Amino acid sequence: MARPEYAYTVVGDGRVARHFSHYLRLLGITHFTWARKSSSRAEFAQQAEESSHVAILISDSAIEDFVGKHAVLADKIVVHFSGSLVSEKAFGAHPLMTFTERLYSLEQYLETPFILDEGRKTFEELLPGLKNPHYYIKAELRPLYHSLCVVSGNFTTILWDQFFASLTEKLGLPHTVALPYLDRICENLKDREIPALTGPLARKDLTTIRANLNALEGDPLQKVYYGFLKALNLKIRENS
Repeated sequence: MARPEYAYTVVGDGRVARHFSHYLRLLGITHFTWARKSSSRAEFAQQAEESSHVAILISDSAIEDFVGKHAVLADKIVVHFSGSLVSEKAFGAHPLMTFTERLYSLEQYLETPFILDEGRKTFEELLPGLKNPHYYIKAELRPLYHSLCVVSGNFTTILWDQFFASLTEKLGLPHTVALPYLDRICENLKDREIPALTGPLARKDLTTIRANLNALEGDPLQKVYYGFLKALNLKIRENS
């Protein structure tokens, strides 16, 4: 059997590694999977030898050390999916997406954009066989880019998890009562022709804002509220 034009070894057993392996499977792309907990170094060396590309999908702090310990990677194209790491030992290609324990459909993977470092290898060189939208940024901007991803995605998730929990535990309401609200917020945000912000912060209604802050006394979310007021340049002294 002829050797494929390209093949991947996917390193790791976390969420992103499982998602990427599943994506490759859906695309019918030849690939191997390797994880330290379940396979040996010898198995990795053999798989990497048979691959043109190796995706190191492990924790950011372990990526460079892993590459340095495996001589077989010297003549491979080594890719990592970290949003913040810039390395001379591996090329960055960050999928701008959130990955849960549940695997996605092919259509969901195909629409996921990848963000790469400007001036290094192209998307086609790093991830052959994939047809995802992709964009390039300056390497020195990668830490800022990733911090914005965390703020917009992780922080939003924390806020909504807190909201759902409070609805059920403090107010006796099902969390589903807020789903139309969530859907409309998302739709409004996607429509960049009109401001999505509504409510007392949009109106600069200081009376209502103070009432909100008083109701959150003793709740960590009160500090969050003050933080967003500062981001909007709405000046209200804490505990005023």
